[in-house]
Amino acid sequence: MASRLIQFRVVLSLLGLIVFAAAWPFSQQLKLDRSITAMFSPTDSTLVDYQTLQNSFGGNAVAIMVYPDADLMSNEGLRRSDAIASEVRQIAGVDGILSPSTLNAAVEKIRPGSFFRSETDVPGLARRDDIVARGIEHLFAGYTHSDDHRLAAVVVMLSPQHPPEAIESLQTIASKLHDQYEAITEPGVVVGEPVLIHDGFNLIERDGRKLTTVTLILLSIVVLVTLMDLRFVALTGLVVVWSIVVTEASLVLLGLNQSLVSTIMPAIITVIAVAAVLHLGTKFQDARAKGLSRYDATWRSFSLLIVPILWTCLTDAAGFAALGSSRILPVRQFGAMIAIASIAVFVAIILFAGVTMMLPELSFGKSLHRMQRRTTRAISRRCTLVAAAFVSRRKSAIAAAIVLLGVSVIGTWQAEPETSFLNNFRSDSEIVLAYDQVEQQFGGAGVWDILLPAPQSLTRDYLRQVLMIERDLRGIDLDGTKLTKVLSMADAEYVVGKTPILKYAPPSLRMTGMRATMPEFVDALLNSADTRPRRLRIMLRSEEQLPAEAKTRLIAEVQRIVDEHTQADAWTSAFETAPDSGPIVTGYYVMMSRLVSQLVGDQWRCLGFAGVLVWLLLWMATRSIRLATAALLPNLLPAFVVLATVGWIGGKINMGAAMIAAVSIGLTIDGSVHLLAIYRRYRKHGHPITVAVTHAAGSVGVPILLATCALVFGFSILSTSEFIPTATFGTLVAATLLLGTLVNLTLLPACIAVVDREKSR
Repeated sequence: MASRLIQFRVVLSLLGLIVFAAAWPFSQQLKLDRSITAMFSPTDSTLVDYQTLQNSFGGNAVAIMVYPDADLMSNEGLRRSDAIASEVRQIAGVDGILSPSTLNAAVEKIRPGSFFRSETDVPGLARRDDIVARGIEHLFAGYTHSDDHRLAAVVVMLSPQHPPEAIESLQTIASKLHDQYEAITEPGVVVGEPVLIHDGFNLIERDGRKLTTVTLILLSIVVLVTLMDLRFVALTGLVVVWSIVVTEASLVLLGLNQSLVSTIMPAIITVIAVAAVLHLGTKFQDARAKGLSRYDATWRSFSLLIVPILWTCLTDAAGFAALGSSRILPVRQFGAMIAIASIAVFVAIILFAGVTMMLPELSFGKSLHRMQRRTTRAISRRCTLVAAAFVSRRKSAIAAAIVLLGVSVIGTWQAEPETSFLNNFRSDSEIVLAYDQVEQQFGGAGVWDILLPAPQSLTRDYLRQVLMIERDLRGIDLDGTKLTKVLSMADAEYVVGKTPILKYAPPSLRMTGMRATMPEFVDALLNSADTRPRRLRIMLRSEEQLPAEAKTRLIAEVQRIVDEHTQADAWTSAFETAPDSGPIVTGYYVMMSRLVSQLVGDQWRCLGFAGVLVWLLLWMATRSIRLATAALLPNLLPAFVVLATVGWIGGKINMGAAMIAAVSIGLTIDGSVHLLAIYRRYRKHGHPITVAVTHAAGSVGVPILLATCALVFGFSILSTSEFIPTATFGTLVAATLLLGTLVNLTLLPACIAVVDREKSR
């Protein structure tokens, strides 16, 4: 096979370029899916409930623009509100708005003032002597304005498919308000779960590009310093770029999109590619140093390493493919992406390594090269000595590792998940500061919903039942955790019903009047009478920055109260026929809470699948159950130690940390595969177990250590990210890689020496 790869190297490289040219147009079509629905499987009940909300009420992603206006309840203040609302309404993706000016217009229509009212008169919403005005002002306090009337808000109902530019336009308008209006002394802020997700994706995209660039540059430098040969730097670039383009094209053809967790894919591809190139280059340089010709050195490198590189890529693919067992759709897709990419790296090596390595010498710096060779030999000897020390104390080392693994598993199990999406941002970031302001002065910034079945014609009995549900919801107090706002059409209908002219009118007539005065608000809370099934929406607000346990308890208590009321006889008697649907508790707040909880729960399943798949492939590669088992402990230990450390130091398992368990096996398995391959080769030549395993550690030590140093530094760059899961992922990957390398060069030789009792063969 090695001979054929060299013989047909030009043909293979041309074939690779043709494939690249064909894949390039498709790769440019890969898109980043920013929607919250992309985070869930199509059959997930959480997503199904949310899609019911979408289908029933259309625009339901709620963003809130908040700005200071000490003179809000004046005619001038309400005109400013109307001008700002009009500007927001023009943004593509905005389905509707609600603002103080909207409420004022509604009050004026319901309870018009004097025909001869002058500009100096009090606007309708600010009339303290009007029971309807007072009721509507109180009802929407915390939504469109603060209780003290010093903050105003425009509640923006976004289309489910709103473009990213919609959020950016809102933020631009808010930032310029203090320049446009003298009465507005500070820039406005925009909050809401759609804003969190938008900003999170922006940061992740930026971090992905940063990581890819830094990793590729650092690893190219490592290849250059290690091998002093520009051919292998060129090979690194070829393999990385070809693999990225082909993988992206494959994703487009398979109908997959990039998502929240997949923007680091190019960096992972770079890791896998550079590890393979370093092993090839090191073996090639060793052969050239022994006087072999360029052809013979290339042939020797291929014949010794193509199979180990194949098994490395396959085990990488298996480790990441284990993410396919996750309940979170982007995680499953991410696993598929990296599995495809791992195979693409091996194909790229096959296509381009032969022609690159057979190019004329592009090495330089003869004196530097000699110094590098001396340094390499010194590192190799030290790796051999360290491995020998662990092999000589192998039973103690393995016993200590097993104890540490057990303690780490317990620590990982007890680590608390992070369910607040807001806590994914640093405490000093603009979005968190904006949320702090809204949480303190507007109540909670977490927006979620209850969907209740409704009769085709709303009756007083039905609305009374809805008000009773809201009464109990407002009474929730779980050790200080409560809902900060509960609002539905039943509240608005109750307030409007206090007007003398509408007091005795049927609810359906009052609803018709409100739909005429506030159509967007009514449509957002009650779908039309000819809709099947008809639903009424209760909008809830709660604090976004709640502990995970408190948030879970609050959601469960809301669900309990709703179920208790809707299963009672009084509820069913309010319908002429039995309701054709049940109540649903849903919304961004619920979805983001469940998302991370599912992701954290999935880490055990993914880790189990990764361990089994990697063990099976190692068994196939080594044809030894003992050796495959020996490699499993060193590759499981780093992930558990790192995750347990997060819990021990008081951290929480967020989206970045939850994927480390399965991902780490794919990242650290490289050293194990190559060490096992060299060990088996030494054993075939009749070397004793201890000699074979210690010299195998010395042989793989240099490329593994150099690659690890660059990778640790590259991934550590992410620790500066404003998006905490990205920072956590980068830090934990760096720690896992470092620990994995140390374990592969120390504990793995000890494990091999204990389990391998076969005679030399």
